[in-house]
Amino acid sequence: MSTGSGRISRDDRRILRAGRAVLAARDGRPRVTDVAFVVYAALLVALIVGAPLVRFAVLGLIEPDAAGVVAAVRPGVVALLSAIATIVVVLGGRTRGPVVPRPAAVQFLADSPLPRRLTLRRPFVASTLALVGLLVLVAGVVGLSRLLVPGERAAVSVGVAADTASVIGMTGPTVPAAVVAFVIGAVGFSLLLAVAWLLGQRGSRRTVAAVVIVAGVGGVLGLLVPGMLLVSPWGWLGLLWSPVAGGIEAMVLGSALATGDWAGLFTRGGGGWFASVGVPVSWWPAVALVVLGAVSLLLVPRALDGLRSGPLLDQALRWQRVGMMLQSGDASGAVGGLRASPTSGRRVPLRMTGPFWLVVLRRSIVGARRTPGRVALGSLTLAASGAAVGLSFGLPDGVRWMLAVPAAFLAYLAVGVWCDAVRHGVESAGTPTLYGRSPRSLVLAGAVAPLLAAVVIGGIGALLGVLASAAPGGMALLQPLGWWLLLAVWIVVLRTFDATKGPLPILLLMPVPTPFGDASSLNVLLWQSDAILLALLVGGGLTALVPVAPGAAVVLLAVVLVIVAALGFARLRKLSRPA
Repeated sequence: MSTGSGRISRDDRRILRAGRAVLAARDGRPRVTDVAFVVYAALLVALIVGAPLVRFAVLGLIEPDAAGVVAAVRPGVVALLSAIATIVVVLGGRTRGPVVPRPAAVQFLADSPLPRRLTLRRPFVASTLALVGLLVLVAGVVGLSRLLVPGERAAVSVGVAADTASVIGMTGPTVPAAVVAFVIGAVGFSLLLAVAWLLGQRGSRRTVAAVVIVAGVGGVLGLLVPGMLLVSPWGWLGLLWSPVAGGIEAMVLGSALATGDWAGLFTRGGGGWFASVGVPVSWWPAVALVVLGAVSLLLVPRALDGLRSGPLLDQALRWQRVGMMLQSGDASGAVGGLRASPTSGRRVPLRMTGPFWLVVLRRSIVGARRTPGRVALGSLTLAASGAAVGLSFGLPDGVRWMLAVPAAFLAYLAVGVWCDAVRHGVESAGTPTLYGRSPRSLVLAGAVAPLLAAVVIGGIGALLGVLASAAPGGMALLQPLGWWLLLAVWIVVLRTFDATKGPLPILLLMPVPTPFGDASSLNVLLWQSDAILLALLVGGGLTALVPVAPGAAVVLLAVVLVIVAALGFARLRKLSRPA
């Protein structure tokens, strides 16, 4: 057995192999043909679905409008986005960490005398490989698109006059070396993310708060002070992005590399932070990220040993239930299983006086106070969605959808944290009425809270987005805000429509034979994702259309809104009928 020093002995490995053999025999060891079929299906999905999606993304990013937007992304923005990604994975570790084995494996292996750095290593490695693959895919797609952007590279100089300037690089399409360095840096950064994810699952609240604060400060400083990009891993990723962007809107870093004037990197003003300069490919940030990522892996064994059985088993059971519900087609039940448990506000009094809608609104606010983390995340996402909608009005027509569609989708998800009263009203359908109130009145009263949240919180975000994208005034300010108000009503109606869906119809589970096999799962998928598809196609699509044809977009959204609202109340009436 292992010693107190944490070293893994040969007996530990032998016992672990025997334990895994017992679990495999109990669950049914897969045959060679089963494994071959899984590999065959994965290859088909990658070729039929994955390859066209990658091709579509690359072709979309090399369009002139999209290429201009991508090239205008500054290194500080990349640093800030990478810091936000770090914060998300650290906070998300409490809900779903990188180590989530099966419940039987937790009880049989993790609770055994074997060191957990051995028994839990396999799920961590699998999660790390998935994270590395995702980041490499994103970096590779963006880098490949920059290589394929048409144009001619031209020398760019830094200096007051052209004859005294120092030629330091090229502008226009990037070079393969820059893309390779960026991908290598993405690999190193993904290792850092994996370790941060594990710290979020295992670490104390103080540790998690420290990582969040450091990442947030590092990202903000990288955005505001160019010189801070030299001292943080988030900044190193931004430095690797500069040559990938082709030198357009590159930092004063290029001037510092050419002239050796590093003081200018830490001064605000005095000629500006940014200049149209070319940035040479620098390999040290990629090497530094890989080295730092590899060194951070040394923290993994101790972190795995520190994982407690209780939270580990809770996550394993929770995600097992979520997987079973998704396989059975119960997406709403799966999402409900991920909701945070109340942590505070149990003794907050609730006033039951005033109009009924005001009482329900107070109840929704009190309920929101019981899950502060969930509501804070949803509210921040809602504000960010509003800001993205406001920013999209300042983008070219060809790339507006790249911001409008994700904004509509995230707004749909974020409003859900305020829709508990709507879901309660739907669940009361078909049961004796509570206090003489019909399910319809409960749903209408419950919709006040998400509507106010979408209008107020999202409206503030939309206003900030508009102010950041263009000079305010006249229609440049009123059009995005007016559209957001209409979009907020649409999102709440769509949430209500989704809540009234009810149980999965048995008819959708009937076999649908096709030359490619049973397609009944597609019916279930479409039934479960109808509201999401409407949020993407209607909300996101019309948001991209409204700056070009505002009248048509408003009329179309109003018509679809009325139709969806009518269908939602028809669903509610059907659920209210006695069985």
